[in-house]
Amino acid sequence: MQMLRLGIVGAGFVAKFHARALAQVRSVTVAGITSRTTSSAQALSRFVTQHGLGEGSVYPSVSEMAPHVDAIAVYAPNYARVEIVEQIVDAVEHGAALKGVICEKPLARNVREARRMVALAREAGLKTAYFENQVFMKAIR
Repeated sequence: MQMLRLGIVGAGFVAKFHARALAQVRSVTVAGITSRTTSSAQALSRFVTQHGLGEGSVYPSVSEMAPHVDAIAVYAPNYARVEIVEQIVDAVEHGAALKGVICEKPLARNVREARRMVALAREAGLKTAYFENQVFMKAIR
């Protein structure tokens, strides 16, 4: 089975939480990390390499990371997500061969932003995944 090279946007608590979980997933490696906070990206990179999850190369931007990964997981704050998806789509339009984008909950701050993100991904031909672990909670239904 071919290895999926995952890129991570955002390097805070949630990114580290998901990186820990990746240890249980076959055929995936963390190939890139970018964050608005370089020190956080470097810390996550160290965690990734120490736990054998990949090389976790740190990139200064989504556009510079995109050519080196197969899919991108967005763990950045929700106020930044539309812009990040726009950057991902721009990278695809400039030749990055991305297969998909994953977004941690909440998808966006409001329905308008969520629809924009979905439309962008669809127009770029990207597969999408939305990580939601509370969909069946009584308070959410």
